[in-house]
Amino acid sequence: MKYTFRCADVGMDCGFSIMNASSEDELLEMLKIHAKDSHGLTSIPQEMVNRIKGAIKKSGKYSFSCADVGMNCGFQIENSSTEDELLRELSIHAKMSHKMETIPQDTLKAIKQKIKVS
Repeated sequence: MKYTFRCADVGMDCGFSIMNASSEDELLEMLKIHAKDSHGLTSIPQEMVNRIKGAIKKSGKYSFSCADVGMNCGFQIENSSTEDELLRELSIHAKMSHKMETIPQDTLKAIKQKIKVS
Protein backbone atom coordinates (compact mmCIF):
# COMPACT_ATOMS: atom_id res chain seq x y z
CA MET A 1 0.00 0.00 0.00
CA LYS A 2 1.16 3.53 -0.77
CA TYR A 3 0.23 6.80 0.97
CA THR A 4 -0.40 10.17 -0.68
CA PHE A 5 -1.02 13.64 0.75
CA ARG A 6 -1.51 17.18 -0.59
CA CYS A 7 -1.25 20.31 1.60
CA ALA A 8 -4.25 21.73 -0.25
CA ASP A 9 -6.39 18.89 1.19
CA VAL A 10 -6.08 20.47 4.65
CA GLY A 11 -6.68 24.02 3.46
CA MET A 12 -3.08 25.12 2.95
CA ASP A 13 -2.46 27.41 -0.02
CA CYS A 14 0.41 25.24 -1.13
CA GLY A 15 1.06 23.01 -4.12
CA PHE A 16 3.14 20.51 -2.15
CA SER A 17 2.26 16.84 -2.32
CA ILE A 18 3.79 13.52 -1.36
CA MET A 19 3.05 10.59 -3.61
CA ASN A 20 3.55 6.89 -2.90
CA ALA A 21 5.13 7.02 0.56
CA SER A 22 5.61 3.47 1.84
CA SER A 23 3.97 4.15 5.22
CA GLU A 24 1.97 6.79 7.05
CA ASP A 25 4.94 7.33 9.39
CA GLU A 26 7.28 7.94 6.44
CA LEU A 27 4.80 10.44 4.98
CA LEU A 28 4.50 12.29 8.30
CA GLU A 29 8.28 12.51 8.65
CA MET A 30 8.53 14.03 5.17
CA LEU A 31 5.77 16.47 6.06
CA LYS A 32 7.65 17.63 9.15
CA ILE A 33 10.55 18.68 6.92
CA HIS A 34 8.22 20.41 4.47
CA ALA A 35 6.31 22.17 7.30
CA LYS A 36 9.57 23.57 8.67
CA ASP A 37 11.17 24.52 5.34
CA SER A 38 8.09 25.92 3.58
CA HIS A 39 5.71 26.98 6.32
CA GLY A 40 8.13 27.93 9.12
CA LEU A 41 6.64 25.44 11.57
CA THR A 42 9.02 23.93 14.11
CA SER A 43 6.38 21.34 14.97
CA ILE A 44 2.99 20.37 13.62
CA PRO A 45 0.17 20.99 16.13
CA GLN A 46 -1.78 17.83 17.07
CA GLU A 47 -5.00 19.28 15.60
CA MET A 48 -3.23 19.65 12.25
CA VAL A 49 -1.72 16.15 12.52
CA ASN A 50 -5.26 14.81 12.97
CA ARG A 51 -6.46 16.75 9.91
CA ILE A 52 -3.46 15.50 7.92
CA LYS A 53 -4.13 11.89 8.91
CA GLY A 54 -7.74 12.32 7.82
CA ALA A 55 -6.61 13.62 4.43
CA ILE A 56 -4.01 10.93 3.69
CA LYS A 57 -5.10 8.81 0.77
CA LYS A 58 -4.14 5.17 0.53
CA SER A 59 -3.47 3.83 -2.90
CA GLY A 60 -3.49 0.24 -3.91
CA LYS A 61 -6.10 -2.26 -4.90
CA TYR A 62 -9.29 -2.25 -2.85
CA SER A 63 -11.34 -5.41 -2.32
CA PHE A 64 -14.42 -6.44 -0.38
CA SER A 65 -16.65 -9.48 0.03
CA CYS A 66 -20.23 -9.39 1.30
CA ALA A 67 -19.33 -12.43 3.42
CA ASP A 68 -17.01 -10.14 5.42
CA VAL A 69 -20.11 -8.47 6.91
CA GLY A 70 -22.20 -11.61 7.28
CA MET A 71 -23.98 -11.63 3.91
CA ASN A 72 -23.93 -15.04 2.26
CA CYS A 73 -24.50 -13.98 -1.34
CA GLY A 74 -20.99 -14.76 -2.61
CA PHE A 75 -20.45 -11.27 -4.08
CA GLN A 76 -16.90 -9.87 -4.16
CA ILE A 77 -15.22 -6.80 -5.55
CA GLU A 78 -11.51 -7.00 -6.31
CA ASN A 79 -8.96 -4.55 -7.65
CA SER A 80 -10.93 -1.31 -7.38
CA SER A 81 -8.62 1.68 -7.73
CA THR A 82 -10.13 3.67 -4.85
CA GLU A 83 -12.41 3.18 -1.88
CA ASP A 84 -14.95 5.49 -3.53
CA GLU A 85 -14.96 3.36 -6.69
CA LEU A 86 -15.48 0.22 -4.61
CA LEU A 87 -18.35 1.81 -2.66
CA ARG A 88 -20.05 2.96 -5.88
CA GLU A 89 -19.82 -0.58 -7.26
CA LEU A 90 -21.06 -1.99 -3.98
CA SER A 91 -24.05 0.37 -3.89
CA ILE A 92 -25.16 -0.98 -7.29
CA HIS A 93 -24.88 -4.53 -5.97
CA ALA A 94 -26.78 -3.60 -2.80
CA LYS A 95 -29.58 -2.09 -4.86
CA MET A 96 -29.81 -4.90 -7.44
CA SER A 97 -29.24 -7.95 -5.22
CA HIS A 98 -30.28 -6.85 -1.73
CA LYS A 99 -33.06 -4.39 -2.66
CA MET A 100 -31.37 -1.60 -0.68
CA GLU A 101 -31.98 1.92 -2.01
CA THR A 102 -29.15 3.13 0.25
CA ILE A 103 -26.73 1.30 2.50
CA PRO A 104 -27.56 2.04 6.17
CA GLN A 105 -24.86 4.02 8.01
CA ASP A 106 -24.10 1.23 10.51
CA THR A 107 -23.70 -1.26 7.64
CA LEU A 108 -21.56 1.22 5.69
CA LYS A 109 -19.31 1.66 8.72
CA ALA A 110 -18.92 -2.13 9.03
CA ILE A 111 -18.18 -2.39 5.29
CA LYS A 112 -15.48 0.31 5.46
CA GLN A 113 -13.81 -1.54 8.33
CA LYS A 114 -13.66 -4.73 6.23
CA ILE A 115 -12.34 -3.22 2.99
CA LYS A 116 -8.90 -4.64 2.23
CA VAL A 117 -6.18 -2.63 0.51
CA SER A 118 -3.14 -4.28 -1.03
